[in-house]
Amino acid sequence: MKTNKTLKITYNAVFIVITLILGYLGRLSILPVFPFLKLDFSDTPVFLATIISGVPSGIIVLLVSSSFRMFLFSSAGFAGFIVRLTSLIIVFSLGLSNKFKNKFFKISNLIFGAFVCLIVKLIINYFLWINLFFIPDEILKKFMFPVIIPYNVAKLLITISAALYLKKPMEKLFKISKNNF
Repeated sequence: MKTNKTLKITYNAVFIVITLILGYLGRLSILPVFPFLKLDFSDTPVFLATIISGVPSGIIVLLVSSSFRMFLFSSAGFAGFIVRLTSLIIVFSLGLSNKFKNKFFKISNLIFGAFVCLIVKLIINYFLWINLFFIPDEILKKFMFPVIIPYNVAKLLITISAALYLKKPMEKLFKISKNNF
């Protein structure tokens, strides 16, 4: 039993480091007209930690990596930390999806979780942009539907899909490490 706890701590540490590296280096501007909207894959290891080790691991990886990002290299500071915490909705959704046997319920749960995450993220971003970054309300309303919502939908779809795609290879890798430990 002690080995399992040690392995979970090790896996979480690996996921935290990968999340930090992806958050620092792996940011792509997917809409050149709006260079401030950057896609990063730093949520993918958080989601992988949840899928492989459970919801508590996903929460730990998200909180620790978000805290480090806030203090070390985030341009958004505490506001970025708050927005990143919306990924907790996906963490809980992934954890709940693991309990379902039926694929329809799994997919429906993930879609619902992504939708709730999107709504919460947009509301928080809207108020942060107006009150913290002093972006005029008219500009946000003008770009909300044609730019900001599609960007956030794409970002959620890409990071969740990447985590689901990498699930089996990561499980194989961790199984090998578990057998050698």
